[in-house]
Amino acid sequence: MKQTNEWLMNDELYRLYQTRLTDFERVILQFSGTDLAGPLLMSPNATYGEQENPLLIVGQETKGWGYLQGHDIRKQMVVYEEFNLGDGYYSSPFWNVTRKVERALGAVPYSCAWTNLSKFDVDGGRSYGEQEQLIATVDDLLVAEVNILKPKVCLFFTGPDFDSRIQRIFAGITYQSVPDWPIREMALLKHPDLPAYTFRTYHPNYLRRSGLEPGFIEFISGLPFSADVPPSIL
Repeated sequence: MKQTNEWLMNDELYRLYQTRLTDFERVILQFSGTDLAGPLLMSPNATYGEQENPLLIVGQETKGWGYLQGHDIRKQMVVYEEFNLGDGYYSSPFWNVTRKVERALGAVPYSCAWTNLSKFDVDGGRSYGEQEQLIATVDDLLVAEVNILKPKVCLFFTGPDFDSRIQRIFAGITYQSVPDWPIREMALLKHPDLPAYTFRTYHPNYLRRSGLEPGFIEFISGLPFSADVPPSIL
């Protein structure tokens, strides 16, 4: 049987996650008695690698997810596959804006890849304090995920509140201003492990509530992909 790029990529992700099984289980054990959902383990669909400008979305954390059972990494990746980037999910701002970004990049719907800064959620939301510190011990997986997926565009829908966490993951990362955008609203992120087109902006829920969504989509539509590095924002 011919091994497709999708199969090879997801097999590499599987092997990555398998090496961190003990770390996942250590986090889960420390949260005994708490509604800890996750980890979120990627398994992108076949259309991701077919796009001219593959897109990786990085969110904050899930709002409820599957639970790792029986040391079964593969089964946890199937949860991701069945969710299929929000197909059949309600049209939340996160997924609605993601669909608009796909269209702005000339990609087909449900063709991006998606992961989160935090691999777990607590009670359907963000963790804090010692809980956040423990969950953050597996944050470094993001570096390996990016290297495996090799996106052309990477969007961090994390807002400025997660900047310190991003800086711990990508040591030496720099934030550059984007014309007409305050750096809290939009920043170009520069790091050897991130693609040239990597931006951090607000969570889509806030982009919409603050009236920034139309300008953001217009900005994505105008990215100059003929250049190796976006010349209009350097």
